[in-house]
Amino acid sequence: MNRKTAIDLIIRALEARFETARAAAQQAREAAINEESVAETKYDTFGLESSYLAHGQSQRVIECENDWLQFSRQVPIENDANDKVVLWSLIRLVPLNEALSLRYFFISNIAGGLSLQYLHSSLVLISPETPVGKILLGQEEGECISLTLAGQTTEFEIDSIQ
Repeated sequence: MNRKTAIDLIIRALEARFETARAAAQQAREAAINEESVAETKYDTFGLESSYLAHGQSQRVIECENDWLQFSRQVPIENDANDKVVLWSLIRLVPLNEALSLRYFFISNIAGGLSLQYLHSSLVLISPETPVGKILLGQEEGECISLTLAGQTTEFEIDSIQ
């Protein structure tokens, strides 16, 4: 995977996440204003709960849209000729344990934690403030690092930085 492919994949995933959030917000809004949501007794809170859900979903739409638009506008397509991991780097990690698959990490201050599949490898957006981000920042190609992923510590070699 190259950097342009990763960026395109991330932008499409963020756009899809926004569209899903927008559909969920619309569904929650319709439930909140539905005539069946009108309280029949003072203990009937379905309408109130639906309106809270609709508000929360609307906030989620705003967050997802902001992530998508910010990422689309802020990611530089060309990486500096820097041989160290910096913000907006795509890092390819090769596990020293051959039973595991390649991993890709993209250092981003937007949408951290987003995990995608590309062919048979995972691509994860990580923010510089996370434990993994702190380990990767400043590293160079060829260095070996130890990461704890899903509760297991695994050794990786930094195969490439783009």
